[in-house]
Amino acid sequence: MRYVDQAGLPLIVEATTSWSFVGAGLRLTMELLGSEYSLSINSLDGGARLFLSRRLVGPAGEDLLEKQNAEQGLMPVIGNEAAEYGYEAENRHFVRCFLDGVQPEDDFRSGLEITELLMAAYLSAERGCSLDWKPEGLEAYRPPVSRGAWRP
Repeated sequence: MRYVDQAGLPLIVEATTSWSFVGAGLRLTMELLGSEYSLSINSLDGGARLFLSRRLVGPAGEDLLEKQNAEQGLMPVIGNEAAEYGYEAENRHFVRCFLDGVQPEDDFRSGLEITELLMAAYLSAERGCSLDWKPEGLEAYRPPVSRGAWRP
């Protein structure tokens, strides 16, 4: 996504989804790059990593293989997945808003805006070019994957 800040300077945002990542765990990654700083976060960079050989069989290692998409290889070990992925904080936030009787910042409108951004990204990829916001016909657009036109 390309944006322009208040001073007219270009800003570029790259977003990916973990559903396209082939591997163990849920990978949440973020990078922030500036002229004098950088920040990189990857939820799979936990405190430990485990390598599983082909000889691991039976109940001795079954719990370790639960989220692995293969029976061997490198697997990250995330101590508290629910907290690491933000589920605990998200649930706490929405319960607090409900109990306090206030509307959370993220609401159904936020979901619509995110869906519009995703659809525009699909449309941009399908056309092979950058699009100005808000592209004409976005409301009726269906990406190739939902039309049965996507082939892996």
